[in-house]
Formats: sequence, C-alpha cells, structure tokens
Amino acid sequence: MPFTPPPTVTPRLAATTLIVRDGSVGMEVLMVRRSMQASFMPGAYVFPGGAVDAADGDAAHLARIDEPRDGLRQRIGAVTGVGDQAVAFAVAGLRECFEECGLWLGAPDDHLPADGWAALRARLHAGTPMAALAAELGLPLATSCLLPFDRWVTPAGLPKRFDTLFVVARAPAGQVPEVDAGETTTLAWVNPAAALAARKQGEFQMEFATVSVVKALVPFASAADLLAHAAAQTKLPPVHPRVTFGDDGKISGVLLPGQAGYEAAWQG
Repeated sequence: MPFTPPPTVTPRLAATTLIVRDGSVGMEVLMVRRSMQASFMPGAYVFPGGAVDAADGDAAHLARIDEPRDGLRQRIGAVTGVGDQAVAFAVAGLRECFEECGLWLGAPDDHLPADGWAALRARLHAGTPMAALAAELGLPLATSCLLPFDRWVTPAGLPKRFDTLFVVARAPAGQVPEVDAGETTTLAWVNPAAALAARKQGEFQMEFATVSVVKALVPFASAADLLAHAAAQTKLPPVHPRVTFGDDGKISGVLLPGQAGYEAAWQG
C-alpha cells in the first residue's frame, strides 16, 4: 500500500518556562505532571507552559513589560527567530507559569500581595488579564527575567503541533509553587540527571522534546551557570524533528537534525 501522508497541521505558538534554583544536589528545575485526563501528553512531566493567547501581545500587556520593546525583540526575538512576536511569547511564559504553578516571576524577593498570590491566581483563571493584575499590584510584567534557551517545532504528521519557545528564569524567593489541580496534578523540583535516571527506570514519564531539553540542562552545575549561558546566546534556530513511518502507515520514530535518515524523512 502506498504511503498516505497525514493531514498537515499548522503549529500553534507556545511558551514554556524553565524555573531553576540551586538544591542540595545541584541545580533543580521545576516540573509539573499533566492530568491523566489531559488531551495532550496525559500523565507526563513537563515544564510550566502553554499556548500563546491573542491577548498576550496586545497593547495592555505591552504597556506593562519592564524593558523596552526593542530590547526584548533583540535579546529574545532576534536570537530565537520569533521577531516581533517576542512580547507575546514572553508574556505567555509569565502568564502560564502563574496559571499552572502559582509563581509570579520577577516579583521582588519575599513580596506578598495583600490578598495573597492564590487569590490573584484564581482571578487569572476566571479571566482577568495578567496586565490588569499587574497594574493592581503596581508591578511590571517582568519579561526581563526571562532568558532564551531553546525553540522546538513539533514534527509534521502529529495531530497537535506547537512552535514552542523555551525560556529560563530563576525561581522567585519567598514564593511556593502549587499545582492548579486541573491541568496539573503534581509538581516536583528535580535535578536533571536524576529525572533522566528515574525515566530510565520507568518512574518519571517525559515526552521526546522534554527529554531532550532536560538532557541539555545536565551540564550546568548551578542556576547561575545556566542563566549566564542563556544570557550569552546569540543564535538559537528552531529544532525541527521529523517522524518516520512504518509499513503500516503509523509513526515509528522521531529523528533529530544530524541523525541518520533525517534528511530523507518526510517533512510534511
């Protein structure tokens, strides 16, 4: 039977934030476990993140960022190739982090709003824009605390595809992450090498791109080392994995650029 290409799906823009701190055994990164009822990667451990919303790049959010737009466009947009969409990606990274694990990145150390972070988070879940919450707090949207780390585009051939920008930020002092009990059910501060070892034992489920990003974190001994590396990046082209298909027409594997068979693999 001849190969029948699957439908082409346009990738949706998404932002993912690697929140890091120093732990007793080295650098740790915050990961959350997706609900078993989730439609995408159920049960997998991922970094806080999600799709970029249309409002993330609007004038209200642009007015609250803590750095010049041209500066953000240069240090994230130009480095990763997202260009003028850097504002939307960065705001989405801040918003999704607060939605999924309750951390307001870039807030002053040990800052606590009068009504607490949980009350503000509940309002965000109910539809109050991030920009409006920031205005009430008298805080900016601290896009300056986000540094570019990676960019991945889900392979053609999958029913859901994302063009995901990975950014890294230091964990805010005095704030304690909490799951949203909806999309995420568990959170964990994990050492990258330990997370990979647990996955090998079948104890820590992660999908392909997540595994690759976690592997890229292993060489960094401290949060400061990772943040310095991210700040020094000048070019981070997107990674475009490609899938392979078996004789039955089903996906049989995933290839990265440089691996044998990648150039000949179906591109969509």
